[in-house]
Amino acid sequence: MTLVGFKRAYIQPFENDRKTPNGDLIVVEGKTDKGATVSAEISGLSKEATKVPGSNIDYYISRKGLGDVKADFGILDLPESESDRLAGYKTVTESGIVYGGNDTEAPYCGVLLESETLSGDKVLFGFFAGTFTREKISLETLDPNKTYEPKEDSFTLSAIASDAEGDQNGQYFGKYVGSEDVNITKLQTQVLGAAVGAGETPKQ
Repeated sequence: MTLVGFKRAYIQPFENDRKTPNGDLIVVEGKTDKGATVSAEISGLSKEATKVPGSNIDYYISRKGLGDVKADFGILDLPESESDRLAGYKTVTESGIVYGGNDTEAPYCGVLLESETLSGDKVLFGFFAGTFTREKISLETLDPNKTYEPKEDSFTLSAIASDAEGDQNGQYFGKYVGSEDVNITKLQTQVLGAAVGAGETPKQ
């Protein structure tokens, strides 16, 4: 399957129970001052095969499960307040100063990515639970001889298995290719939880 574009990403931070939304749904879809999706590379979708010998031959291949499931994102102009939420930084309301330290703990998040196929079918790829890391913030001088072009920031989502009841229990991700609204809504609800279940369906 060839994917065409990376239209938007939905990110829902949760409380530690992975069910209760922690703040509003973050929608990255190219709206002014709200950030835009640039790239996403998903890895760890299969476990490295391990051959087990027996009777002087390779008798069995251990192949069950997935690898280290994660996604590396390029996101342009994500508001710093949202980036701070994903990192688990502490913001003091009165001063607006943001702090990070030994007690910093990134929240669990559900993440849903949207693309499409060559034939125009919608493609949804969702992670049920994971945490974001942003390892660096870069500052770079301006070259007065060149036109400024903003660069995307890099984020990594490390996924874990869902502990929710239903088809997603024990699974790291869900994927849907098609156009049936009932199936789209089902995956959205599984990934984003009450943000969708309460009727706040993500904007299309």
